Amino acid sequence: MMSLVRSGPTIINLGVSGDGGENLTGYLQNISFKPSSNLFESYDHAGEGETLIVLETFVSGNKSETSIYQSTKAAANIMCDIINRGFADSIDNAKITPPNILMRLLGNMDAAIDQISKDFKARETTKNELVSNIGESSVLVNFTGEPLNKLVQVFMFHKRALLIDKPYGQLIAFLRAKAQEYLNISLGKPDWNEIEITIFDAMDQFNLHYQRLITVLQGLDVGVMVGEDWITEYTVALRKSEVYQIRLLTPLSPREIKRIALALEYDQDGRRLADFDVYVNKKKIGWATEKELNRGYARGDIGVLHRRRLMSSLPAEAKAVLLKLDESIDRNGPLKG
Repeated sequence: MMSLVRSGPTIINLGVSGDGGENLTGYLQNISFKPSSNLFESYDHAGEGETLIVLETFVSGNKSETSIYQSTKAAANIMCDIINRGFADSIDNAKITPPNILMRLLGNMDAAIDQISKDFKARETTKNELVSNIGESSVLVNFTGEPLNKLVQVFMFHKRALLIDKPYGQLIAFLRAKAQEYLNISLGKPDWNEIEITIFDAMDQFNLHYQRLITVLQGLDVGVMVGEDWITEYTVALRKSEVYQIRLLTPLSPREIKRIALALEYDQDGRRLADFDVYVNKKKIGWATEKELNRGYARGDIGVLHRRRLMSSLPAEAKAVLLKLDESIDRNGPLKG
């Protein structure tokens, strides 16, 4: 299932004075990684359910030094550890924010954000609230067009964000239940596209190309696969051939799916590896639009362009799997243009 809503890290702010926090600092260094002095930079590397600890050490007057620690431990466990280890006495003040929420929207995001704001009587804010929301009881909701199965950096957030006065658990459950409805509002249409992708390979490496396609579809989090099967197709010369077909339900346009298909047809050297055809309502989506947008380029060159675009968009894990699968392809067959 396409991921549309997930939580972000919980942020804890701890204030200590002078040398009183040495033991606390040692503990935080022990449970954390990627220490930083910039909250946005730390957020960029924080996954769902992780904790960011902002430690402010007051040295003299109003001057303070800030260190940020990132941990995979839950915020509640960290606070229990601090109390049980006797570090609480060195803390002057402590604040904690509910986990922030990140929601994926496509198309006209503002239309969906307006509706969410109306539904929850939300307060308008910006992504910068990640800093000033520390200590708030309201839940911060940010929006992005990026897939949520990878780390999403702050610069990828929409400029608008919402503060919602509702318990975190109730809010994220409600948003997950209504996520597709809000996505449909941003897309401006009630239904997703049902698209068929067929694979044909003269070298009979269907399973390999199927795994390549699934790796990319899951890596980009483009939608829901609703069926697959072998089907029979006929060429212009009425020759029968067996192809493998995948049926996909996706909010993306057929043109975007066609670009993914073109990217998978070629390797980095422009050698055609297989045929990936895209259909909507039994109508084949050609590559004429791509040819018009890339005048002077041969089909193979366009495929390489989209392959590079695809590689830059894939999460690191999916990219590594795809490259490994590409290494297994038998390229001893004829070039197919």
